Amino acid sequence: MRIAFMINVYPPYIVGGNEMITHDLVEILRAKGHDIHVLTARGEKFDDLPHIQQVFNYNLDNKEAVFGGRELSLIELLRHHIFDPKTYRNVRRTVRQLQPDLIVVDNQFMASAAPLLAVRDMPCPVIAQAMDKWLVYYLVDWELFLKPNTLPLKLFVRAVRESAQRLIARAVRLDGIATVSDFIKDYHSRAGFNPEKMQSVYLGYDSTVFQPGPSHPLHNPVQLIYAGALWKGKGPQVIIEALELLGQKENIPDFHLHIFGQGTERFMLYLRKVIKSAGVEQQVSLRGFVSWQELAEAMHKSDIFVFSSIWDEPFATVPLQAAGCGMPIVATRAGGTPEGFIHERTALLIPPNDPHAMADAIYRLVEDDALRRSLSKNAAKDARKRWSFEAYVGRFCDFCEEVTERWQ
Repeated sequence: MRIAFMINVYPPYIVGGNEMITHDLVEILRAKGHDIHVLTARGEKFDDLPHIQQVFNYNLDNKEAVFGGRELSLIELLRHHIFDPKTYRNVRRTVRQLQPDLIVVDNQFMASAAPLLAVRDMPCPVIAQAMDKWLVYYLVDWELFLKPNTLPLKLFVRAVRESAQRLIARAVRLDGIATVSDFIKDYHSRAGFNPEKMQSVYLGYDSTVFQPGPSHPLHNPVQLIYAGALWKGKGPQVIIEALELLGQKENIPDFHLHIFGQGTERFMLYLRKVIKSAGVEQQVSLRGFVSWQELAEAMHKSDIFVFSSIWDEPFATVPLQAAGCGMPIVATRAGGTPEGFIHERTALLIPPNDPHAMADAIYRLVEDDALRRSLSKNAAKDARKRWSFEAYVGRFCDFCEEVTERWQ
């Protein structure tokens, strides 16, 4: 089968987990013999990759400027979040040349709704994969993520929503939507998408990389680990606050926090200020982006994994990776995370943006050896049974087959 994947960012260019998951999915489908073409933005690192079509109208070699959160002009707002004529023409021409049997549309943040419009009348089914809320932002209400803070900008955003965005939404054709959790499925249903066209496929982790490591007693200092994109919605600053609170408790070990991931220059400056203000500079290591293998090795050397999301986390894979490594996990209940874990059986689930609850949960795991070992064992067993990447690929392919049969 010839499949065209459309995504805003694609490895080796990375912003967050979406593009990494899509890359792994593409590689597995290619290994199964499918003819896969990826439509994305421009980038010099793609020049020697014939299956990458550089059609979106922005440059990933300048990724920080595109995705770094800078203030956009009104023209840029329209081009990146409503409609980009050049992207539309490029996508339409390329897809007509490829003549795919299936089109899969993944995250289009900063690419606008142009790619969706460009494939509205192609003679094959079109499936969107909703790993977050991008479909709602681009087809229902772009004000939800822009959050305009001045009256003129609010009026402009709402005028565009009631005119251009409404027209685009009526013109776009989606034959199926694969959501990554029931939380995301329900969110889209409430936003007006047809629930009969949606199915939760969930995600998975690479169980050949993230396996339980050698058992070991708690280190001193206790080794905490966080991994993920670095921005306020992911909540690494809350872990810093919890670390400060743990330092105020008596008769417990010291702690050291390892933070893996990348963020914008602005956020990294903010995070370092939070670390300094909390007085924990010697207890925090910013480790940057590493390979999956290096992350698994770091998990094996750590004691507790902390997942701190504040925003409506759709269904993250990093906690699944930690579970696969047999780590005891403290995670927030934000978004779809509770669909992957059972409180006090495979993780300790806490309210989001609550450093006191986070500190208490970490303290509980340090004090209760039996609970810590039980969570580790149950999490690893559950991860192997339910959340392998192969199982995710199977669910996704089954959904694609169902949509294709219905479309035909």
